Amino acid sequence: MQCNAENLQMYLDGELEFQARKSLETHLGQCRKCRQEMARLQLLWRELEQTEEKELPLELSFLGQQIIHQALSTRQKNMYSKAGYWEAQKLAWKPAIIGAGYLPGVTLLSAAGRAASNQLPRLKSGVFAMARKLIFPAQDKKGGA
Repeated sequence: MQCNAENLQMYLDGELEFQARKSLETHLGQCRKCRQEMARLQLLWRELEQTEEKELPLELSFLGQQIIHQALSTRQKNMYSKAGYWEAQKLAWKPAIIGAGYLPGVTLLSAAGRAASNQLPRLKSGVFAMARKLIFPAQDKKGGA
């Protein structure tokens, strides 16, 4: 049997037929990579199954309104500053971001962010190389553009 993440997911969902289940269980006994992926999926399922609702602090709504009011009054004082609006938006969203920290599964987002940030330098260099090709196209040997 070949490694197949979709089969692992179907195994966890109970969608595999008897023979396919037995084949996958045998494969899991031999393949370390698939065992690790299965463990990761099982942890993910356990975390997502947690339906414990956390109660948000009562003052969160009040703090949000205070921050918006303060930011808007600051914006009116600095009428000619375009940064005032964006500062107000950043301040207004802070309570929501803090509140989101209480939601289950947020730890998965931070892990995904760390994984994505590891790939950013490679992506950035690729984008810059592509932009250079578009902005400064190679000239042909006769000197024409």
